[in-house]
Amino acid sequence: MRDQIHFLNGDALMEQFPKTILGKKLICRECLVEGPVKEKELTTFFIARAKYLNNHYQKTTIEEYNANVADQFYQLQIIANTNQSVNLWFEDDLFCQVNLWFTLSLLHQLKHTKEIYLVRPPKHTPYGFGGLKEKDLHRCFENKISITKLSPWKNLWEAYRKDKLTTLVEVAKSMTGEYGFVFPAVSAHIARFPTQEHDGRPRERLKAIIKELETTQFGPVFQAFCETEAIYGFGDLTVKRLLDEVLNEMNNDDN
Repeated sequence: MRDQIHFLNGDALMEQFPKTILGKKLICRECLVEGPVKEKELTTFFIARAKYLNNHYQKTTIEEYNANVADQFYQLQIIANTNQSVNLWFEDDLFCQVNLWFTLSLLHQLKHTKEIYLVRPPKHTPYGFGGLKEKDLHRCFENKISITKLSPWKNLWEAYRKDKLTTLVEVAKSMTGEYGFVFPAVSAHIARFPTQEHDGRPRERLKAIIKELETTQFGPVFQAFCETEAIYGFGDLTVKRLLDEVLNEMNNDDN
């Protein structure tokens, strides 16, 4: 069997990954769905990412970020350039999709990678890979999708990186045949932007949940958000940050 790489969408999948699926495993630990992404050169891109995560979430040095996060992407490029088969384990939500677009844009730079596959959980699974047993993960792997053209994915990333929303929609629509899951994620991303009428879909939904549940407690608000806004794939830290911003705005309006 040809040597292969598995690029997993987080440490949780790594913990449940079947030992019977052979190959080197790397982990995507980024959350490119938020924060700075405009830097084109990788070194400065990762520095900007490390500073953002340090300021908004867990305290981490650039050295720690490089060792735990950036190095996984560098390893993927190096190993993939040896012409090994690459399996990208990502889900359909916006969080995963943005990371996928970035990953495929990196692979697009390589000239020798010939076999790239996307492994996705079945649509009926409410918790993505996290809700699957070992036999289910094997089935996902067996049903992997071959990605033969990387340019559309690179174009998705470039449009996302530069906030070219019209281009993002156009590229997503051009992919609706085999990759129909892309457009809903793109639509969810565009809905995040505030307009004169509303504050962006995630924040507006949090306001509605607070009103519906008559509480600002994070636990029930987070659960309700995940039930109706699963397309975003936001984790607890991201929703907590958004909720804090919403509550601060509401408090300021009351004063």
